[in-house]
Amino acid sequence: MAQTSSNSFTVQIVAPPPPLTASFQLTSATGGSEVPFTIGYAFRKGDVPNGTSLSLDAGTAQVIVKRRWNDNSAKHVVISGHAPLSAGVALAIEVVSGAGSATPALTSADIQAAAPGASVQCGSIGTVSLASLLGSPFRTWISGPEMVECHYRAQVGSDASLRVWFHVRLYRGGRVWVRAICENGFIDTSNANKSYVPTVTIGGAVVYNNGGSSLTHHAHTRWDLEGWIGGDPQVTPKHNVAQLIATRLVPNYWKRNPGASTLNGLYQTYAPMQRGGWTQDQSGPGFHNDIGLLPLWDALYCASGDARAYRSVIANARALNSYGIVWRDSADNLPTRPSGRPTWSVDGNHQGGSNGWSTGPLNWDMAHHGSGGYVAYLISGDYYFLETMQHQASLCYLCNDENDGVGTARIFAGQTRAMAWSLRTVGQLAAIGPAGDGVTGDYAALLANNMTYWDGQSQRSGQNLLGVLYSYELATGGYGPGVLSPWQQNFVTQTQGHLSDLEPLASMSALNSVRNYYDRWPVGMLGGNGVSNYCYTQAGNYTLKVANSQTGDTANYYDSWGTVYEQTIGSQNLSCGTSLQGSSGGDPAEASTGYWGNLMPAIAQAVDHGATDAAAAWARLTSASNWNVVANSGFDNVPIWGIVPRGFGGT
Repeated sequence: MAQTSSNSFTVQIVAPPPPLTASFQLTSATGGSEVPFTIGYAFRKGDVPNGTSLSLDAGTAQVIVKRRWNDNSAKHVVISGHAPLSAGVALAIEVVSGAGSATPALTSADIQAAAPGASVQCGSIGTVSLASLLGSPFRTWISGPEMVECHYRAQVGSDASLRVWFHVRLYRGGRVWVRAICENGFIDTSNANKSYVPTVTIGGAVVYNNGGSSLTHHAHTRWDLEGWIGGDPQVTPKHNVAQLIATRLVPNYWKRNPGASTLNGLYQTYAPMQRGGWTQDQSGPGFHNDIGLLPLWDALYCASGDARAYRSVIANARALNSYGIVWRDSADNLPTRPSGRPTWSVDGNHQGGSNGWSTGPLNWDMAHHGSGGYVAYLISGDYYFLETMQHQASLCYLCNDENDGVGTARIFAGQTRAMAWSLRTVGQLAAIGPAGDGVTGDYAALLANNMTYWDGQSQRSGQNLLGVLYSYELATGGYGPGVLSPWQQNFVTQTQGHLSDLEPLASMSALNSVRNYYDRWPVGMLGGNGVSNYCYTQAGNYTLKVANSQTGDTANYYDSWGTVYEQTIGSQNLSCGTSLQGSSGGDPAEASTGYWGNLMPAIAQAVDHGATDAAAAWARLTSASNWNVVANSGFDNVPIWGIVPRGFGGT
């Protein structure tokens, strides 16, 4: 290991770990000698150096790099090709180095020549036909010898806000996949609910008509249908989840044996305007399957690679668009960007923000919203899910207003958890969005400015030593004078650690500095015996008293964890004991859905990043006399919070 100096801080240059097998499986319900497929695939930093050509050891394929790590090694690719598949039999495939096909890339002209037929009728409002759009694609997303994907759009009749998009893939063998999208949401036009009988036709077949009934299409939402021309190959991929977790683009889930009833019970088949597994009113209190670094279905796929979890990842990412997350900008027909609307919010230009947005029975809430589209895009390479990420990031931006900053200088505020989950949403997009994409770049700038701001706060003279930079709850007195919710701080800490792993920014200095500051929080909560420490057995508390009075200035917090313990518990920490305490959400038996679980990703990330005393804090937690109660609290079936240090293992 060597060291070098750069910009006044020390950089450790460490040889990358040995690469894991980059592999996946494909299973087709129909089979065939050349079955078309497309998947997304992620690599660990350094495993695929810049200049390395990639191919597959079976079938034919194009491997297109969409995003690189900061060392220029491949981070995320979209793989398309054709494979010999027997019906119902999984084919194991490895990604290997090697030149791809020398055949010229397919282009939009090939799609135009193939003349795929598709249309969307929105009752009497109007009909959009793909045939009329083939000569003028809005974008080409993928172009290679195995597959080309282009996107097309048009207004529905004369409606001010209703638009139809077509995403079209033409494979070398002639088969065509079409996604038809109907969207009702702009930031700068009048948006209202629409009611119509939808009819979606692909390849001459009606694939959706809502049973002939009228569909209520809420403002700021979209729905989609897909179909094949030439036969649906019905391919389901299975990623190498050990390799996926090793990339650090997803957390290190501890328990990886979900039960059949859990997997069978997942939402797996999408239909327009359904909410899927998402919480109907996200602002409600308590545990939600969608809150965390990743929602339940995403975590289950990362932990198992099971086909049911895969289908649920995809179906739920589509269903998220039934919430009011669609705020497209008519100036460029892209999701709203901070630089394009620097003084706008959900209420308009120079208007106030909001905690969320309701559409009919569904309420999206900034403080409780889940990661949406991230894993779906990561494993599918499907642009629709990238754009879902962009739309949700734009709503995080627009729920805050210009009082919190203009354009990319806007600072996320609101509830502490709202700040945490908004940073997670924007950070995931900034980390995995394709290089050169303008929307991704804008949100990367927004994230960078947030990190620069919080880094400055962490270095303020007199800043507290607890690891807290922001608490809306303490500033407003929501839990009482000087009292905050530690689990919300756990959300912030785990988000900072997660984003550090994702490497969303070209310069990670400020983000990693903020991460290091926040890592003090879980380490301090898991202190040992002694009047200067907080006692680890009480780390499952619902609230902590960290200051003498209500205050918005974190420099006024206590600097001693012993004082936090004494003011919270009512006595000095003379003996911790060895049994983890808590009730009503803090019971160790409820860890998979409660406060002990909320803490686990925070301390796990701190251990992974070498935070001072983090390993000792983790050892105290896992050596508790009732740690087995935590271990058996349900993480196999609810792995959301079951995140452990990378060396701890998982089964």
